[in-house]
Amino acid sequence: MTATTPLKVIIIGGGPIGLTLAQILTSAAIDFLILERRSTVTPEEGAGIAIGPTSFRLYDQLGLLPLMEQISTPIPHKHVLQPDGKVYNSYEFHLRACHGRAMAFLHRLDLVTTLYSTLPDSSKTKIHTGKSLADITLTPTGVTVTCTDGSSYNGTLIIGADGVHSKTRRIMQALSSAPESETLPFETTFQGLFGNVPRLSLPGQEEIEPGHDWECHSGGLSSQFFVGRERGWFIIYRPLPGGSTRERIDYTDEDIKQFAEDVKDMHVTDKLTFGEVFECVNKAGLTQLQEGAVKDRSWKRIALVGDACDKITPNVGLGYNNGVLDVIVLGNLLKRLNESGEQVTEEAVERVFREYQAERKEFSEKVDGAARGVIRTVTHTGWMKYVLDRWINPTLGLDKLYGSKVMGPLMAKQQVLEWLEEKNRIDGTITWAYKGLVITNV
Repeated sequence: MTATTPLKVIIIGGGPIGLTLAQILTSAAIDFLILERRSTVTPEEGAGIAIGPTSFRLYDQLGLLPLMEQISTPIPHKHVLQPDGKVYNSYEFHLRACHGRAMAFLHRLDLVTTLYSTLPDSSKTKIHTGKSLADITLTPTGVTVTCTDGSSYNGTLIIGADGVHSKTRRIMQALSSAPESETLPFETTFQGLFGNVPRLSLPGQEEIEPGHDWECHSGGLSSQFFVGRERGWFIIYRPLPGGSTRERIDYTDEDIKQFAEDVKDMHVTDKLTFGEVFECVNKAGLTQLQEGAVKDRSWKRIALVGDACDKITPNVGLGYNNGVLDVIVLGNLLKRLNESGEQVTEEAVERVFREYQAERKEFSEKVDGAARGVIRTVTHTGWMKYVLDRWINPTLGLDKLYGSKVMGPLMAKQQVLEWLEEKNRIDGTITWAYKGLVITNV
């Protein structure tokens, strides 16, 4: 039995989360289209993305696991150092032991290229680039999206996957008369300089082994340097000059050069300074690091996913993974609705979106709290944060303890797709609560 009004989902934004949702809806046989404002869904932005165990489980279900393993590097090891390069804490992340897989890192371009290229041709034709959202109109039976070029598209509901500066969110809040406090939901306290370098171009490259996260922690400044097989990815964090803001900030090439000059003497590994790394840079960018979450992820036939509704600083590596969990939950709910025989009324869609928000609430709040705490600890924001990072954590192993006792059980409760087999599930010490249609390898 299928819904009396078959679903047609309009996805605003063709980035990593929008393309992941396209993969899920293709598998669920739910019609969709993507409207992407840029001229391509595979731009080179220089950034890397962390992939966690929950995302690898989805890739397994979608048949993408071998490709994702091929283009990513597991990063099980973490080393924390002072600005002079002296290491004061080294350990293995909790993820492999708790969930069977280490966090892995890959190039953003490789991720979106894989997500796009593995879609069937019939799904690729549903992706429209150069389509900047202008307006959304609710109709008695669905929604109409109008783009700035005058084109328009009809569907039954909208998913805003258009990032931290989401136009979908702004229109949704205007339509719903959201309070003024919600119109700028994210606050920026930190900024980040990010980029990537060819691993073999680095000085002393024979000693720069893949699979390591090097972090420098200091007062008002911290760094992460992830070493993959072919690339290294860096991000340098520091408090926003001039104090926190809720306004958008645009940076220039000169801002990037000045930031790099300011931090050139800081070590990003025990042997390499940032200046030595930056001399080999392929591409770099500077961005504000917003934090926060919207109160309401949906209104009537419009819902938000990923950074559009929940912005997490990248220091805990869960931004993309949190968005993946958003679209997994929505995929399960929308497939149920599409096959229910129920008329897809506004009330039915609102019910689905309420379930989505309720399911995602606890994990998103915990991740947000963890990221806020970590970025302030590693930049030693206050003497207690310094003592915690420099002495207490290395002595007691609080990072691993928090990961295994708090975040680990919570991560294990997150959903997988209900209708696909998981052929290569790897178990750790914490049992997964959801297992889809599992076939365990013998």
